[in-house]
Amino acid sequence: MMAGKLIASLLLVAAAWPQGAPARPADALQTAEALLEKQQFDQAETQLLGVLGLPSKNSPEAAAPRPHSGGGQNSNPQAWFDLGFAESHLGKTPEAISAYQKAVELSPQWFEASLNLGLALAQAGNFAQAAPVLKNAVRLRPVKGNESALDKAWLSLAQVLEKTDPQEAIQAYRKAAELQPANAEPLVAAGNLMEQSGDLAGAEQQYLKAAGMGNTAAMARLVAMFGKQNRLPEAETWLRKFSEQNPQNVLAKAQLGQVLAAEGKNQDAIAALEAANQMAADPKISRQLAGLYLDSKQYPAAAAAFQQVTKADPADAEAHMGLGMAWLHQRRYSEAEAELLQAVQRKPSFSEAYYNLAYAASENKDYPMALRALDARAKLLPETPGTYFLRATSFDNLRAYKQASENYKLFLSASAGKSPDQEFQARHRLIAIEHK
Repeated sequence: MMAGKLIASLLLVAAAWPQGAPARPADALQTAEALLEKQQFDQAETQLLGVLGLPSKNSPEAAAPRPHSGGGQNSNPQAWFDLGFAESHLGKTPEAISAYQKAVELSPQWFEASLNLGLALAQAGNFAQAAPVLKNAVRLRPVKGNESALDKAWLSLAQVLEKTDPQEAIQAYRKAAELQPANAEPLVAAGNLMEQSGDLAGAEQQYLKAAGMGNTAAMARLVAMFGKQNRLPEAETWLRKFSEQNPQNVLAKAQLGQVLAAEGKNQDAIAALEAANQMAADPKISRQLAGLYLDSKQYPAAAAAFQQVTKADPADAEAHMGLGMAWLHQRRYSEAEAELLQAVQRKPSFSEAYYNLAYAASENKDYPMALRALDARAKLLPETPGTYFLRATSFDNLRAYKQASENYKLFLSASAGKSPDQEFQARHRLIAIEHK
């Protein structure tokens, strides 16, 4: 990412003659600069090599290191600068570095030459060499009319320092932000470095400033930070602002739905996720919607959504469980039993599903299945008053009265007055069983 930003800056810093330097030579150099203005960089390079008295690019001598003395206008910093500028555009970064170095040697106070040398070094991946060159550049003064290049120099310096000296990079980003108060990029970049270093409060302040300027990258970082810190109301606020600026962003609407769901605002969450799904149908969003429909007791909608999920991914045990529960709440016990059976077959350790399967099977009068489900659950979880009662009624309906009696008694002992209606039924059945 950084290299792309740097080359963009490099191409913006055009040839600029330093103040106080000798008047620029005419004729051949002017011809070369006219070619640069026309972006005819290949022809300009050929012309400039001749101006500097260097071997032509196709000659055998061109492969040798360039001499920094010789014929032509070899001591002319502008010619060297122009050559570096042409070669940078031609993708000849090592040659451009060599040319810019000569321009800097000949004119040490020339801001644009130092800046372009630093950028070329960074473009080549030589960050350790680029940093001191750019540090020197920001201490110099751009030529009149090119003052904005100093902003780019600080920004480029910060980018170069990111990997080698993050704290110094933060300071450089702050300086760039001072020089470019309308540019949110330095604020976001400084915030990223602060966040990586653990300075979350500092990062938040940088992001808030940038987000206040309408920067969507800063808004996204705030949402991520607030989400990690479980500061859901703040995350919701910035997600809404982000969505207002990016109404076609499906991911933002989906994230807003997730945050609203985590806040317990299920209806608002459903609305956000439905909007996202209408824009671009996504199985993940359908999955989240299905769960919210179920939690909100919208059982027909939950069943329809879970059916789509299980159709898209038949191996999704949780989706089969959700569909089974949606059917169960609608008292469609046969469909519920079938789906819950699918859930445990795909995930034998799915302890939560076994009780629901047992209940659905019992209501479907499939008592052997109910007992098998309860036995499977007992291998994963301790018995509860509910499992004892369901096992007792299943045995009772199968006329296995001894086992029914045992489980009714276990239920009464475990329930201890917490389920008066079922306890009344259990005592009533025990009396009836004892008379048989």
